[in-house]
Amino acid sequence: MRINQKSKVLFIENLLRLPGIYAFLLKRVLYQKKFLKKELEPELLAFRRKNDGSLTEADFKKLTSYYAMGVPSIFGESLCVLRGYPMSENERLCLSYLGGISGLLDDLFDEPGKSANHLSDFIHSPENLVPGNTHEKLLKTLYIKGLSYSPHPQKIKITATEVFNAQQMSLSQKETQGIPDLRDITFLKGGNSFKYYRLCLANKLQEKEDEMIYQLGGLMQLGNDIFDIRQDTRDGITTLATITSDISLLRENFDRELQKTFTLVDDTAYDASGKKQFKMLISLAIARVFVCLDQFEALISPEGGEFRIKNFSRKQLICDMQKMSNQLKAIHNFLKIPVSS
Repeated sequence: MRINQKSKVLFIENLLRLPGIYAFLLKRVLYQKKFLKKELEPELLAFRRKNDGSLTEADFKKLTSYYAMGVPSIFGESLCVLRGYPMSENERLCLSYLGGISGLLDDLFDEPGKSANHLSDFIHSPENLVPGNTHEKLLKTLYIKGLSYSPHPQKIKITATEVFNAQQMSLSQKETQGIPDLRDITFLKGGNSFKYYRLCLANKLQEKEDEMIYQLGGLMQLGNDIFDIRQDTRDGITTLATITSDISLLRENFDRELQKTFTLVDDTAYDASGKKQFKMLISLAIARVFVCLDQFEALISPEGGEFRIKNFSRKQLICDMQKMSNQLKAIHNFLKIPVSS
């Protein structure tokens, strides 16, 4: 297949920027790793020692290696690129603490044994919670500390409530009938979560930026649902990914939401160079989703046919991004994503 001149220019332009983007992210991740070792891990040590069994090693790993690591070093730093100046110490602390508790909050919905009484009351008045176990005590400690570093604590509480409400609505995804609009649920979950993180930064949230952050969060949630297609099917959770019988349509849907995200980035009042670099960072983050879609599409016979999850094995439905071959495929997909305004 012949590649047109515009595609060649795009490919080369992205290729030239790729080393700088990788170097930028690596530097931020390494800095955040040192930051967590100094600021967060000493606090967690006390909870490890006094753990009553309500916290697992997986909980600690999600906190330090995923949420408290990725939210500040990837999402937070990308937003700082967009606005045009670095992250402050208080902003990093806020993102680390409030980002870190994301997994603990998710567990309250996913594991009945960890359910907290009056969670919505806790969000607005965490100081009033009497912890019933180590899990709740850690959640309370990190949430209160995160709010203390936030420039917008009341707005964070309001947005955290919206995240809570979206999680409650998402429980309908386990029902077989009467499921609300799946796109609305997807974007409520992802969009409100990203707005919650964004409020850890001190600069004022612009009107157009607010819409863009919500759209970006929904896009990322859709990407996660595509990766979780086997797990969600097994757990009886209905998503836009699990109901698809045509991967090409799912790909078109995801690409359409990506282009809408880029348009909203362009609509913000930030500097053009910052917007372009921000879109490059978004592209690198979501390129892996196209690897997963490629894997699913390859399962369909050349003669065509429907994509039926039950017909495929665990190995066929899990896209392992730790594999070097898939990482190279993600880079190749990144090079093809148009980011120019």
